Amino acid sequence: MTQFEKTAWRKQYRSSSRGLTKRIVYYFTRPLISWHHTRLLSPDTLERCKPDLVIGPRGLPLETRHRWASAKVKRSEATILVQGTGTGWDVISWAVLRPRRIVATDLYPFDESWAAIADHCRKRFGVDVEFRQAPLEDHAFLPDSSVDLCGSDAVFEHCRDLAAVLRETRRVLKRGGTLYTAYGPMWFCASGDHYSGRGGIEHVFNHVLLEPASYRRYFDAQINAVEDFQSGGRYVELDLFSKLTTSEYLAKFSEAGFRVDSLIVEVSSDALRFKRRFPERFAALVARWSPRCMPDDFLIKGNIVRLTKVAR
Repeated sequence: MTQFEKTAWRKQYRSSSRGLTKRIVYYFTRPLISWHHTRLLSPDTLERCKPDLVIGPRGLPLETRHRWASAKVKRSEATILVQGTGTGWDVISWAVLRPRRIVATDLYPFDESWAAIADHCRKRFGVDVEFRQAPLEDHAFLPDSSVDLCGSDAVFEHCRDLAAVLRETRRVLKRGGTLYTAYGPMWFCASGDHYSGRGGIEHVFNHVLLEPASYRRYFDAQINAVEDFQSGGRYVELDLFSKLTTSEYLAKFSEAGFRVDSLIVEVSSDALRFKRRFPERFAALVARWSPRCMPDDFLIKGNIVRLTKVAR
């Protein structure tokens, strides 16, 4: 039986953060990066989704994303809700902005790291952080219209009932409040199950190409005796995936009462490599999921979105 272990929060934070020099380089090279990756998507996709930027796996570090996410918020007076925080490591990059208060939640408790991170943020940034174990669909401990900004990274792709999550998010947000979410890898892209790709590039689309029995054999052959608690192996076992395309996410946001202020699309280098090396298998993938999916849906790894709560 596979055992699941929790990665230390300091290690997670270090692996995701980028130094000032790199962030400056990305700032000046981002337009060129976007121009290059925009050319990889079809005019139809660009017209339907209207992204402000199209990037690759690098170019928009976590710190930059969170500053961009909070651009419309008066940070020093803001209450920020961090959704699906896991061990809590992502809270630190929000605390750097020095908001008035941070509330961070997750479906599972990570009490040891939560206590350490709350202490770190209070001493280092002077920010009070409150951690709560709660499902994203039910934050009854928060009053209506009490949050200025809701933020999540690598969470919405795991919400099986995204409509319920968005209803609760809208409830706690103030009128005109901001919802920031960055999610991916998305289900129909390479490694969309956070697992396929083990064993080589030829396997990155196994989750959407193989029949269930064949996929299960692949899964069992690749699973490790010890896996990270927040790894693809556990997500697959629990079927924690929303399984939506970019257009379907945008439709969900609109239906829930949010306006898309800005969308950034990330293209997968693994998906592009697979398409070049295995054109016949890529064509079979497109045919299998047509008409629901367009060819670009298999290339788009993630979305980074800033939304505003609007009146209904």
